[in-house]
Amino acid sequence: MRAVTHSHKLSLFAEGLLVCLFTLLMITAAYIRIPLFFSPVPITMQTFVLFVSIIVLGHRAVFFYISYLLLGLGGVPVFGNGGAGYLYLVGPTGGYLIAFLLIALIMPYFLKGKISVLRALCTFCAGNILIYTMGVSWLVFCYRYPFKLAFSVGALPFIVGDIFKIVLAVLISIPLNPLRCSKESF
Repeated sequence: MRAVTHSHKLSLFAEGLLVCLFTLLMITAAYIRIPLFFSPVPITMQTFVLFVSIIVLGHRAVFFYISYLLLGLGGVPVFGNGGAGYLYLVGPTGGYLIAFLLIALIMPYFLKGKISVLRALCTFCAGNILIYTMGVSWLVFCYRYPFKLAFSVGALPFIVGDIFKIVLAVLISIPLNPLRCSKESF
């Protein structure tokens, strides 16, 4: 019984370290940004980190993302461009940041059991559509952008890059979690 308890504690410790690691990766991904002169939304690597975390951490991915949000809301400059605080969360990228939280909560349930490459790709594409929907809706309702403009600055410029990030996230994270991921890709 002690061995099980000891290994369980070690497992919790390792999971805690992974949550911290992904929090640091998300902060780094927020700082790796390419501003677009025509859009209030920059290109970042945050979706990549989020999707990798979902395969590696499973339902615990939400913990790293909540840690990231709490750090930012608490005043630590973890958001893109050194941003922090409540005002950053209600800024033009607020819809995307909230969508990331929903993705971290919901997506692991679609990836229970063995994960194939095709299943992960389809799940993350659906997740990305949710991110676009919330981000564009945020621009429409909070910033009064007309829908066509909101879509053209909040989703359209990111589609090709996001497809690349999704494929890369799946190809990198499947080997990182061999217990949950199957070799049968399709």
